[in-house]
Amino acid sequence: MNQYGRRAQRHWQEFRPGSIAEIDDPEAFFTELGTDVQYEVRARWTAERLSSPAVAGESYLERAGRLQQMRHEAESEVLRELVLLPAEGDVDLAESEFAEEQWREEHLHDLLAGHSGPGDFSAAERERLRAGAPARLLELTGLSDEALGRQGLL
Repeated sequence: MNQYGRRAQRHWQEFRPGSIAEIDDPEAFFTELGTDVQYEVRARWTAERLSSPAVAGESYLERAGRLQQMRHEAESEVLRELVLLPAEGDVDLAESEFAEEQWREEHLHDLLAGHSGPGDFSAAERERLRAGAPARLLELTGLSDEALGRQGLL
């Protein structure tokens, strides 16, 4: 079992003991999961390296640091997706956060496409849409303080 499999096993023992109890052969499961994680990290890192343009004037150490950062980011993504799953009691919370994110994405897309406007949403819904959105997105969707003020919605 590689480092990823061991990490998953420790995480699941602490946060997902019910899931482990349902696995027929935990040793084989975590060995395979570790291999899958290692492969996925390598695949994402390789894809990122190949699509990343060379930086003019970059020294060897700067390039090594940039590539290491890419690898770290790929590894973090894969660990969140496959290993560091929410605790068994937190699954409902994760699902509700995902549903909220989907709702926000769908309505922001409609605003950007012109299928709806800020006035089509209640004040509470506008705040949900604005939550965590970058300033530029708020401007493009008409949800910025300035735009809402002009429409009398703020």
